[in-house]
Amino acid sequence: MRSTRQYAAQRISQSLTYKQTLYVIRRQQCLALPAPAVYSFRFKSDIVIPPRVKYSAAVSSNVVKSSSLNPSTILNPPTSTLPPPLSLPQRDLDLSALDKSKFYYRTGKAYLSFYKSGIKAIWANYQSLRRLRKQIPSGRSAEQALRDGHLTRGEYHLIRRTRSDVSRIPLFGLVLLICGEFTPFVVLFLGLNGAVPKTCHVPRQVDGAREKLEARRRESFRQGTITGNNLADIGDVTKLPKPILAHVGKSLGMYSSLWDRIGVTPTLFLSWRMRKAIEQIDTDDFAIERDGGIEHLSDEESKIAAEERGLDVLGKPTRDVRTALNQWLDARKQTSIFHLLSTRQSAWPRSTGKVET
Repeated sequence: MRSTRQYAAQRISQSLTYKQTLYVIRRQQCLALPAPAVYSFRFKSDIVIPPRVKYSAAVSSNVVKSSSLNPSTILNPPTSTLPPPLSLPQRDLDLSALDKSKFYYRTGKAYLSFYKSGIKAIWANYQSLRRLRKQIPSGRSAEQALRDGHLTRGEYHLIRRTRSDVSRIPLFGLVLLICGEFTPFVVLFLGLNGAVPKTCHVPRQVDGAREKLEARRRESFRQGTITGNNLADIGDVTKLPKPILAHVGKSLGMYSSLWDRIGVTPTLFLSWRMRKAIEQIDTDDFAIERDGGIEHLSDEESKIAAEERGLDVLGKPTRDVRTALNQWLDARKQTSIFHLLSTRQSAWPRSTGKVET
């Protein structure tokens, strides 16, 4: 492997400044993770980064535009923030009692291995989170650090998802300890999706959650919402009408459907969650445009980004999802986030952007 001095000399010869060279080295060290099937997640590098190096927004922008660095590495968080592959044994139609017991044993073992890999991924992400905290100036949030150029979009989402997963570990660990290989069935039967870290969501759980969310969103639209330009200039959650607040909360899955059954909207709780969600969406829109564009998002990251903006993804090809995201970014220049979240995609300002796949 080339030494750091040789690598830096090559980068500087390509008209990059010393700070930009350090930025490239830092990104390659922090984001070059193994394939999701491996899940070793160790950062092996002989590159030594000088401490206390600050990266400005201008440096971040210049490095992203450099042809030597793949924009998809900057835009997409590590695959360790997603569920690992789940390989289940195939079941034959005619099985004896002994063969059935062997099949269920192998199935339970596959689930336990899946959860073990997911928890290992959380630990690896937490180690990365501790390193990334050093890049965030004291007293600044992750959103502010991203806008200042201290974080890429991939690093920002690694921080967000890791914090969420770590907070779910205690309750999920208790369920896993009690239920063992029956955990996925207990989670699906009792509806404990909110207690399970994202890295431990089985495929059926992911699809089921998306199906329920999209059905709830369609029902909310059928009930009717306020439309038109009366929301175009609203930029504060406190100014939202209560029906719009409830609709956006349902569309983004911010509160349980149990509240709908009793006919009550948790306004204070919903306003607090929505204020944070709107800030994250606004920050993510900025990061996507700065760090490479929609076309460099991976297929799964495109779906996640669309879900966070209240867009349906089930049964849609990736090209359509990216087209909707481009239309969102184009419409954001003409109206507010609240207007887009409370109206159907067909009512948004027309997009002229094209997607290349």
